[in-house]
Amino acid sequence: MSAQMKNPIRRLVVFCCAGALALSLAGCFGAAPPVPKEQYFRLVTIETPQAIGNPLPGIVEVAPLLSEGVLGERPLLFTSNGGQKLEQRNYAYWTDPPPAMLRDQLVTYLTAAGIAQRVVPSELRIASQYRLQGRILRLEQVSPTGGGNGGVIALELSLIDKANDGILTSGRYEVAKEATGANIDDAVQALNNGLNEILAAFVADLAQAR
Repeated sequence: MSAQMKNPIRRLVVFCCAGALALSLAGCFGAAPPVPKEQYFRLVTIETPQAIGNPLPGIVEVAPLLSEGVLGERPLLFTSNGGQKLEQRNYAYWTDPPPAMLRDQLVTYLTAAGIAQRVVPSELRIASQYRLQGRILRLEQVSPTGGGNGGVIALELSLIDKANDGILTSGRYEVAKEATGANIDDAVQALNNGLNEILAAFVADLAQAR
């Protein structure tokens, strides 16, 4: 048999041996686990607030909430020891950074509650009579490894009269909610429920301050 005929046969034998070896190694080590799918979540106001009867005579501007460190980042946080240690979840993110996302929900909720003639984001730079400012204190899932599943949200909110820098109302609001299930979707729903309770309490405080 000529060398020209032997070379193709030799290449075929080598290819078959390599394929058999690859299959054998795959059987030994098993298939690689699938990469988790990235998930994106929103904080949303899911309840229609009751309108207050004495709206402010002017425009309220709402600035993005202040935050420190990881509280302002998009990965969802979880804790298993009461909030002393926070960890970022892999493959689970907020659709927007929490300071901007919460600002948008404040505008939506306070507009529906009719707290003033208009409620606008501060980025519009409209002449306004009042300024709503706040700070994110807690925003995390309670990890299932900690004995349950749920969410904790805490905000500091203040409404300022820009004419004299007087405080119309100010407070620290914290809500811990248990989730109805054990997965992260249920924890985000618990956080949304907590957000609605906080905003309802803030509007009630504002109505009393008026």
